[in-house]
Amino acid sequence: MLIDPLQLQALQNQDNHLLLCCLLRPVGVSAESINESDLIPSSQLFDIDDFSATDAPFPHTLLSASEFEIKARALGINNDSSIVVCDNIGIYSAPRVWFSLTLMGCNNVLLLNGGIPAWKASGYPITHDSVTASREGDFSAREQSDRVATKEDVFAAIGKADVRIIDVRGAARFYGQVPEPRAGVRSGHIPGSANIPYANFIRDGRFKPRSELEKLFQDAGCSVDKELIFSCGSGVTACIGYLAALLCGYKNIRVYDGSWAEWGAIESLPIEL
Repeated sequence: MLIDPLQLQALQNQDNHLLLCCLLRPVGVSAESINESDLIPSSQLFDIDDFSATDAPFPHTLLSASEFEIKARALGINNDSSIVVCDNIGIYSAPRVWFSLTLMGCNNVLLLNGGIPAWKASGYPITHDSVTASREGDFSAREQSDRVATKEDVFAAIGKADVRIIDVRGAARFYGQVPEPRAGVRSGHIPGSANIPYANFIRDGRFKPRSELEKLFQDAGCSVDKELIFSCGSGVTACIGYLAALLCGYKNIRVYDGSWAEWGAIESLPIEL
């Protein structure tokens, strides 16, 4: 699932290899405080907003399989494409790109551990220009819908001993100590959920070693025989937790796509502080 800069450099000139970079800015972070110009050569830009449903009431809602297929083909993605995804933060939005692609049936997708900063630190060249696909791909979407949880699934999971809901927002948001950044969204968390802030999975822009990730899950009351449902603000950083769980050998895991943007906005849904 992960690839390092040396391995990516070796792939750069292979046929049917695609490098997709996401430049999504973290909530509350200004453009001046992060680098949005440096790119790895031969990168295509993957816009999470463009790959989100425009008619959905909540941000970053996954596209339908048919809509995703059209946009993926425009990026030149084929059924047999070898894809590497990265972002400019290190580990932030790239896991969402990885999740979206694999959810829709892309079978050969790796994530650059450490992203563009790790590539630069390794001494490899940087460009400021992205590329576009030279031809349309032939990708056919095959959605694995069992990897996505709805609000009904999450509500049904509350209080179940064999399910753990993991919220990866920061602790202050989880405990309702600060206002939510989105208007009309209540503060707090899903009853019975555990908090593992997504930053806890990461060190120096890379995923922590497996042993440290496993301890994070164990301390939150998780075990490999339980189902894990990941939530965040809008379904993006939940994918960091999802990928961390995969790296630890968890199999029965889902992402709550609506996440707190949906749950916190619906008054009839219960919350805890």
